[in-house]
Amino acid sequence: MAEERAFDGVLVLGAGVVGQFAIASAKRQGAGRVFALDRIASRLEHARAQNAETVNFDDEDPVAVIGELTGGIGVDRVIDAVGGDAESPTTGSPPPADWTPGGAPAQAARWAVGAVAKAGSIGVIGVYPPGFDEFPFGLAMNKNLTLHMGNCNHRRYLPDLLELVHSGVVDPLRFITQHEKPTAAIEACETFDRREEGWLKTVLDVA
Repeated sequence: MAEERAFDGVLVLGAGVVGQFAIASAKRQGAGRVFALDRIASRLEHARAQNAETVNFDDEDPVAVIGELTGGIGVDRVIDAVGGDAESPTTGSPPPADWTPGGAPAQAARWAVGAVAKAGSIGVIGVYPPGFDEFPFGLAMNKNLTLHMGNCNHRRYLPDLLELVHSGVVDPLRFITQHEKPTAAIEACETFDRREEGWLKTVLDVA
């Protein structure tokens, strides 16, 4: 949906498990440079393991950094893997004790439009609620951007994806960071929702 082409510069917003696969996909499609944006150190570390250049939005303004790294042009493509659960920068603030919504539902959308180059494209795979109405259309229109979004058409992509896994080209197991028993499901979900370090993808082992 982001219309990636060979040698493109690609920014992935969000380095959770969806963002990690977006990075892997961008690399497979021949991206020249891939940037990953997040605030959780362990997720950024996973992105760097895929040779992505990382930006911690708690430490620096992502739009300014991407502009600087691309000579003021911006990236060709942006993949928004965050959606409406986006968070504002909170430098120095501890993570919440309990799960809370992101609190900045338009943040990822604004960063996407701000960081992409003129005539670039944005693919939105992060979920936005039906009532979301804060997209920066004015800036997007004046940059001549192309925007694609929507839920995944699984039936279209699964055969090719399964072949990539079967052939060993892609190893989805590398992104599993925790194994828990089914009896710990609620606690595991609560820990993941608090966005704690090290929690990328959890598997409940039933055997």
